[in-house]
Amino acid sequence: MTRNRKKKLAIRAEADGGSYTEAARLHASTPQEILTADVHNRLMDAFKAAGWPVENDGFPEYGTWTGWPGPVWSMLSRPQDWHSEAHPDDPDHYDLTAVPELTLITPKIPINTGEAMVLRLPGTMPAADVVRAVREELTRTRAAKVGELVNNAACSLCGDRYPAAHLLPSTDSDRLVLCPFCVFDGDILGSHPLRLVYLIDELTSEDVAAPAGWAAVTALLACAAGPAFRERLEDVGVLQVPLSHWFDPDQVWVWLPPGDLPPALQGLAPGTSLGTLVSAVETAHPDLRDRFRAQVAATLEEDEEDSDGEDPRDYLVEQLWPSAICFAVTAATQFRERPDGHSPWHLLDDGFEEGNLSDHFDQIGSTLDADSLGPVFTLSIGVPLISEVLGLGPKP
Repeated sequence: MTRNRKKKLAIRAEADGGSYTEAARLHASTPQEILTADVHNRLMDAFKAAGWPVENDGFPEYGTWTGWPGPVWSMLSRPQDWHSEAHPDDPDHYDLTAVPELTLITPKIPINTGEAMVLRLPGTMPAADVVRAVREELTRTRAAKVGELVNNAACSLCGDRYPAAHLLPSTDSDRLVLCPFCVFDGDILGSHPLRLVYLIDELTSEDVAAPAGWAAVTALLACAAGPAFRERLEDVGVLQVPLSHWFDPDQVWVWLPPGDLPPALQGLAPGTSLGTLVSAVETAHPDLRDRFRAQVAATLEEDEEDSDGEDPRDYLVEQLWPSAICFAVTAATQFRERPDGHSPWHLLDDGFEEGNLSDHFDQIGSTLDADSLGPVFTLSIGVPLISEVLGLGPKP
């Protein structure tokens, strides 16, 4: 109250012989500058803090800051001449007190499919509120688009029906198109993962309703790949640039199951980065690996020919563990989003076979020995176990 009283007295003193209104105007707060660089960086940090994988150019182009949190394209700019190359915080070209506009679009490459979601928000909106608004709208958008799907094609192996664009060839043949849960099946010969990588990126970047299981295929290939993966992908001769999640699987975007989530996944809807997902699952279930090893031991006791006297701990391939978690979660996502389709867990009963995995691993430059039981056990035993522990598996 003391500060307010002093301010009023100062205004009245200046008003002697003049207008009280004019004096009050002169003492009004000066409009504050809003720097778009600060707004953009705070927003990208907020998405990261919420567990979203984030790609960021780090510089504005034609007056616009661009970022890609998860499946969303974020653009921040001021009202402008689109031909201007001026920095959006250049006071010689822009009114820095004007509120910049934030536009968020999904899918992040809508050129061929159109925008499924467009949110326009003021740049002064708190970053946490922006993340919440995007999360809620993305949930509604995904659900609406999944509900509109027309299943007009069949997986060449399991026969489950999908939209034709959602089935991808994992070999050289365009006639052999597969769902995500049949890619590593032993009946598939002549795999071509380097081609599949670009097809997955194209589909998931352009279609917000793409099958959740393609994230698990991405996770498995990215986790298994060695340091030569980038060079091998760039040698394929495709004009596309491979996305960063192929070299950092923590950045894979994972669609979570709609509806009620188990305690381990609370707060992560509608999706999350694989790194955040793995951390959440393992924090909630610190004994998960021990339960896996116990299950392996029980399996080895049933089939002594496969044990060779080895310790069950030798069969857990840490490098592939995140992909096992991803398969378990995305199987539940597809089960809920496609209630009339085949059970993903049933497809995965025999969905990981040494020869097929070995073929994929050789081509992506992995140093893992797919002919050993480690990778197969990590996936074939790990996925159903993780599903059971999380409470996401099919009801008996």
